[in-house]
Amino acid sequence: MSEKEKKCNCGCDEHGHDCECGCEDEDIVELTTEEGKKLKFYFVGTIEYKGKLYSAFEPAEQIDGIEDDDLLIFELSGDDEETADLLPVEDEALLDEVFEEFCRVLEEEELADEAMELEPKDNN
Repeated sequence: MSEKEKKCNCGCDEHGHDCECGCEDEDIVELTTEEGKKLKFYFVGTIEYKGKLYSAFEPAEQIDGIEDDDLLIFELSGDDEETADLLPVEDEALLDEVFEEFCRVLEEEELADEAMELEPKDNN
């Protein structure tokens, strides 16, 4: 696969186990390479960065050349997230920026979830 790979952890070592990060609830999607090979990934999320949409995926199976904790980031090309083409991000500086934004967003979402759990319940 020609797409760039970056690492990011959700705070746990693997998917499909009992943890509080929600990774066991992530959607598994099947992506097809240019050669027609189908590979399974966990869909991490989609963010907007500098006016473009980017989606991130983690491997859901052993894939040659890709580590279990690699985060693969693609630019979405098209109007509909479900049918958009996934384009590799070839500019290394941009890829680093998008990766940092994904990590920031994931951290903010985790902190927001923790804050919601700490809010007092209304017993009226």
